[in-house]
Amino acid sequence: MSTNGSGAASRPVGSPGWGKPGLGRNDNPHPVSHCGGDVASVASTDDARRYRTLIEQLPLVVYVDALDAASSNIFTSRQVEPLLGYTTAEWASDAELFVRALHLDDRDRVLAAHAHTHATHQPLSVEYRLIAKDGRVVWIRDEGVIVLDEDGSPLYLQGYLLDITAEREAQEQLRQLALYDSLTGLANRAFFREQFQYTVSMRKELDHQTALLFLDLNDFKHINDHWGHDVGDQVLATIGARIQHTLRAGDAAARLGGDEFAVVVPSIAEAQEAVRVAERLLEAVRWPIELGGRQLTLDVSIGISLGRDVEIMLQEADAAMYRAKGQRDVGYAFFQPDLDTVAAQRSRRVIELREAVQLSQFTLDYQPVIDLGAHEITGYEALLRWQHPQEGKVAPLDFIPLAEDSGLIIPLGKWVLAEACGYGALLVEEMGREVHMSVNVSAVQLQHPEFVAHVAAALAGSGFPPHCLILELTESVLLASGAHTQQRLAALKAGGITLALDDFGTGYASLSYLQQFPVDIMKIDRSFTATIESTTADLVLLRGIVDLGNALGLRLVAEGIQTPGQHEIVRELGCHSAQGFYFGYPEPVARRKLVGHRHAARA
Repeated sequence: MSTNGSGAASRPVGSPGWGKPGLGRNDNPHPVSHCGGDVASVASTDDARRYRTLIEQLPLVVYVDALDAASSNIFTSRQVEPLLGYTTAEWASDAELFVRALHLDDRDRVLAAHAHTHATHQPLSVEYRLIAKDGRVVWIRDEGVIVLDEDGSPLYLQGYLLDITAEREAQEQLRQLALYDSLTGLANRAFFREQFQYTVSMRKELDHQTALLFLDLNDFKHINDHWGHDVGDQVLATIGARIQHTLRAGDAAARLGGDEFAVVVPSIAEAQEAVRVAERLLEAVRWPIELGGRQLTLDVSIGISLGRDVEIMLQEADAAMYRAKGQRDVGYAFFQPDLDTVAAQRSRRVIELREAVQLSQFTLDYQPVIDLGAHEITGYEALLRWQHPQEGKVAPLDFIPLAEDSGLIIPLGKWVLAEACGYGALLVEEMGREVHMSVNVSAVQLQHPEFVAHVAAALAGSGFPPHCLILELTESVLLASGAHTQQRLAALKAGGITLALDDFGTGYASLSYLQQFPVDIMKIDRSFTATIESTTADLVLLRGIVDLGNALGLRLVAEGIQTPGQHEIVRELGCHSAQGFYFGYPEPVARRKLVGHRHAARA
């Protein structure tokens, strides 16, 4: 398109036609055939008109350049106007227009590609940007060939320009989704680790030290709970922008997930440089945020690690951040191996847990729940297990709290719901009757705005009856509840879900919970059933709990039944159901038949 062999802008030689006097750009009787056609072979004006009509219907711009010293532009089809806003007359009259329209970042490359084709007669294939008349950036695919005569001598360059803007924008959107956090625009965790690895490797060659600052917003959960997740997202976006604004040239920032951010300072001469960066970040985060007439103030804890090993620095900075939370008057802390052993272990555990979620290292065991009147299995409690590749099964108490603190309980809980409902639906089909499935729910899950949708999706995807799903909530879950929690519980009840209060009697103000929340089942904690065979006081206390539950119209489930004597006592007291090792251990496959008189020999 109007470039000479050296890459300079072309100027038309002689008339603007096909090298013949008196023939204008759009009046030539020898029309262009698409990509390599022979214009001299067209015999009649009617044929020319038909070919021109065909060209002008194509969704691209056809062009022909002469192979003279100036690479004169011979023909450009009318599609150039809707594409770039320039008329064919403007395109023909201004020999510099094509070069001026080239994006500055692409100009040298495109002119070199055209020059190479002119010199070697090799096909032209190049993608680049043109600036339209109205300032739009249009991505172009430019394909051209040298057309030869019957003797094999070159006649002209013939090609087309295809608009690939939408394709390029889609590619960029995919790239943004893959590499950047959609909320803040900062690098995401995966891209950050890749960038960090490259930065550290470069600094190793230069023998420079790198600083990693790990930021965690303090008490951010309160903003989500009190103001809602929409406000929380706005706060995170604001903090991300402030972090980006504080960076020096060469520094990099990322959102690692939730309310965690990281900043890399590629080269420092002394630790004090990292301190100055931390102090700027503290000031930026602590500045009040104005949102919709309300003013929010946040604090942040920053852990700092110095070194050259990526994985070690990530763990150390995370550990240092937890120590910084204990000294909020300062706001930051450096990693110190002798003080941070426990924190480092915790950080490594979180990393392992995150990988376990990604690699699906979790399974469910199912413990039967027995109807004490009919003496048959009426349902199961789904219990989460982590199958660690080196350690084997990890106890729930060793990873559930970490999953809650890190936010990993959300994807993990979503998986548990889908898996338990799917298996419950299979049991209903195989057993030919209703089977209940109990799933434990944490406070973090219940406070998540999409929790009700997660439950609905699990039921819809499995076909499991809603009234057969029992969500078990502990008193601590309800203790941390607010208006949003009550709304979600009401929505779950409206959808037919059964709610159970788990571990009754181990929390606080249990009676108020029974009055405030729409629970259907009360599960009596194992601490009240463990000694009822030998301690009269515990037996009296258990009787009072059972009487209270029955008076409130709740279904009572006694937990931790391990002996025939405990079984008989809770049945006589008026408990409706029970579970424990006496009836069955948690197993990967649900037991179909009740096995009585089982003595618990293992924990």
